[in-house]
Amino acid sequence: MPISELLTVPYRYKRVLPDFQNRDDIRFPDTLVAALLDRFTKPGDKVIDPFCGLGTTFFVCEEKDRIPYGIEADRQRHDWVKSRVKTKENLLFGDSADIVSFDLPEMDFSLTSPPYMPHWHEWNPLYNGDPRYDGYDVYLERVQSIYAGICRVLRKDAHVIVQADNLTNERFSTLVWDLGKALSEVMTLEGEIIVNWSENVENDKQFTQCLVFRNNMNL
Repeated sequence: MPISELLTVPYRYKRVLPDFQNRDDIRFPDTLVAALLDRFTKPGDKVIDPFCGLGTTFFVCEEKDRIPYGIEADRQRHDWVKSRVKTKENLLFGDSADIVSFDLPEMDFSLTSPPYMPHWHEWNPLYNGDPRYDGYDVYLERVQSIYAGICRVLRKDAHVIVQADNLTNERFSTLVWDLGKALSEVMTLEGEIIVNWSENVENDKQFTQCLVFRNNMNL
């Protein structure tokens, strides 16, 4: 069945940002992660976040008796999260493009908010700004390749949630739509969940979008 839903949750966090984190970055609220885990998983399920960041998915999984796994390429963020979680061995330092080399168990669900890139930028966050990999098209190809690997560690028919925003701070960049198109080449796009923030909104973002995919790759 296609998914087209409206979800209303408060914009709330349980952890204070570390000193090294840019205060202007848009964060991934605990409340959203909790609601999506309730909707798509059950206790004991294995959940992979390929862009672990500051560990919100990881922390909420532990609180809700899911088994978290995460990959983070930034050493400072990785070490900060690892020092605060219980299942430390499940948090990996490295590039999510190498996910099939990490010898992970079969996952039941994936949830993340990937690094954002507007279409007019050249600096590619998935290559840490390496000029050899400049450009929005290269960024989208990299995301697609990463998710092709993620599908290989997910059980067949597992759901995959990608949270993103169309970017409007300078010009309008159709990031959500472009991610949906690119990732539908490696997964089945089932629809979207529009998330409306009921309170405490940061950065004047009144809503966000969660693309819902299903893994159709035979392991």
